[in-house]
Amino acid sequence: MGSRSFLASDWRAVFLTRGLSDLDAWWTLPDVERVDEPNYRYGGELSVYRVRLADGEGRPRSLYIKRQRDQLRPSLRHPLRGEPTLVKEFRALVDCLKRGIPVARPVFFDSRTGADGHRYTVLVSLGLDGFESLDRLNRLALSPVQRWRLVQDVADALRYMHSRGVAHRTLYPKHIFVAWRPALGRFDVRFIDLEKARHPAGAAHRLRDMESLSRRTQGVGLHDRLRFLQRYLGRSRLNAADRRLLRLLAPKERQS
Repeated sequence: MGSRSFLASDWRAVFLTRGLSDLDAWWTLPDVERVDEPNYRYGGELSVYRVRLADGEGRPRSLYIKRQRDQLRPSLRHPLRGEPTLVKEFRALVDCLKRGIPVARPVFFDSRTGADGHRYTVLVSLGLDGFESLDRLNRLALSPVQRWRLVQDVADALRYMHSRGVAHRTLYPKHIFVAWRPALGRFDVRFIDLEKARHPAGAAHRLRDMESLSRRTQGVGLHDRLRFLQRYLGRSRLNAADRRLLRLLAPKERQS
C-alpha cells in the first residue's frame, strides 16, 4: 500500500528546513515529551508526544505528534482489512475544517506500510496554546459572566457541529478545549480526538454526544444544564419533550 501524505502550506518551509517532511523523521524525532501512556487497543500501539517548534514567523508553538503502529479498524472504505484509526481522524479533521467546525488543525500527516508489514501512521496537529480542556478548567475561578458565556459558547459550538451533520461520538469534557477572549467577551471552543466522528450523523448520534458529555461533566448544577439545553435547542423555554430530554441527560445518582 502506498503512502498518503499531507503537509500544511504555512508550515512547509519550517518542516523542510528541519528535515521533518516525511513519516520517518517524525517517528524518530528526538527531544519530544510523552503526553500520556501508550494505547495498545486494536492490536497495535498509539503514543502521543508534544514538541515546541517556532513557526514561520519565529513564534514558539506546541505541536502534538500521534504515532501509530497498526490499530486497524474496519471502515466503509476498507471493510475487511481495516485502516488505522488515525487515517479516519485525519479525514474527519479535514472534513470538519471544510465545514467550519472548530478543531485542532493538522499540519502533517503520513501513513504507509513498512518493510516489516506493519502499518505506520503519524498525525501532527497544532497544540491549543492558551486553551484548557473542560475537565481541567477551574470554573470556580470564572466570573458569573464568564460562567454563563462558557455554557452558551460550548452549547453553540456543539449545536453548530451537529447542524453541519457531524457527531463526535466519544464526546467527553477532555475533548472540548476553551480559551477566554476578553476582546470578544466570549470563549473560543475547539474539539479534539475525532477518530470516531461520523458524517452524516442522525438524531441518535447527536443524542449520544449530549449524553456522554453530560454524564462525564462533574460539578455542574441542574440550572446550568438547563441553560445549556435551552441554548443548544435555541429555546427560551423548554417544552414537555425538552424537559424529558433534560431528565434523560441529567447524571444518575449512584446507588450505594
